[in-house]
Parts: sequence; structure tokens; C-alpha cells
Amino acid sequence: MIIKPFDIANIDIAAAILDKMWKKDIFKGIEHSFELSREVVLNLFYDPQLALQACDDDGKMQALAFARMKNHVNTTDKWVEDFLADKNDDERKKVHEAIAYILRTESEMLNLMSDDSAKFSFLVSYKRGYAKALQEHLMQLLIDRGVRWTYHITDSTCSWQYFHRHGFERVHEELVERFSTEDQPYYCYFYRKPIFNA
Repeated sequence: MIIKPFDIANIDIAAAILDKMWKKDIFKGIEHSFELSREVVLNLFYDPQLALQACDDDGKMQALAFARMKNHVNTTDKWVEDFLADKNDDERKKVHEAIAYILRTESEMLNLMSDDSAKFSFLVSYKRGYAKALQEHLMQLLIDRGVRWTYHITDSTCSWQYFHRHGFERVHEELVERFSTEDQPYYCYFYRKPIFNA
């Protein structure tokens, strides 16, 4: 496994990962979901020094992890409007609903965070064990910046059990009707964990 800074040239690979994760709920019914996923990943990319990728020895990307400090800001309003400029009314409505959810959960989490906290804005893995190694590497970078707490947003369609198994505390749980179906309720979860420089 090779861990290195995320290369922005790999944005389409990162977008494909997000699109696969969110297409069935958050981006459901959005025709240009890959294009939107690409914009969202760019919006989650706050600091090149806190964005990592893990690759196999042959260079194939298997996992990504991005983090942000509480005081980092983004340009969400601008990129959403740019993305929607040529979309029809139905797609504009669906995108606004999805983005409103993302922004609301982000705001709620930021309200919980102290100044010595950081949020993992993007953490995904195709290969077992890679996410954990990437997360540990990124946590060391955060410790070096004086971070004491890390926060994560996940949902009931992801491997949320990982957080329970690794000592995270669930600090928020919400049923999100917009993404729920009769067969599968959709829950949003916030987790946090203290990190200490050993």
C-alpha cells in the first residue's frame, strides 16, 4: 500500500466512488449525478495537505480520505449555481434538495465541533484495511496541527458499524424521510472520537 497526497488529476476516480455511494439515495433521480459528484468532491477538497489517497503497489487508487478544520470555508453557492445553469427545472429541484441536505448536516456538525476539532469530509475505500491505514495517517497530520477531536458523518447505507467497533461515540442520529423508502429507512449519523499524540 502506498499512501500519498491526493492528486487532483484523479478527481474523476474520486467522483465515481462518491457517485456509486450516493446514487441510490442522496442523488437518486438526478440525471447528471456523476457530474454533480465531481463538483461535490471538489467542494470537499478543502486543504491539499489534508487530502490523501491510498494505492496498490501498481498505483491503482483504492481509498481516499479528506479532512477539514472547523474554520475552513468553501464556495458551495457558486459551484451549485454554475452546475445548475443548463439543467431543467425538475433536475434543479432535485439537486437543490440534495445540496440542502448536505449543507444542513454540515452546518449541524460544525455547530457541535470545538476549535480544536477536524471533520473527515470524505473517507471511502474499495479495499479492506486501506481506509483504516489512511485514516490513521491523516489523524497524525491532524495531531500535528493540534487537533484533539475528529468528527465523521455517515449514514445507514454505509458501514457505520465501523465507528462503533473503533471507539467512536455517536453524537447525532436522524431519520431522513427524503431518502427513506418503505423497505429501507435512511438514517444520518454523526460520530466523534478524541485523538491524542502518543
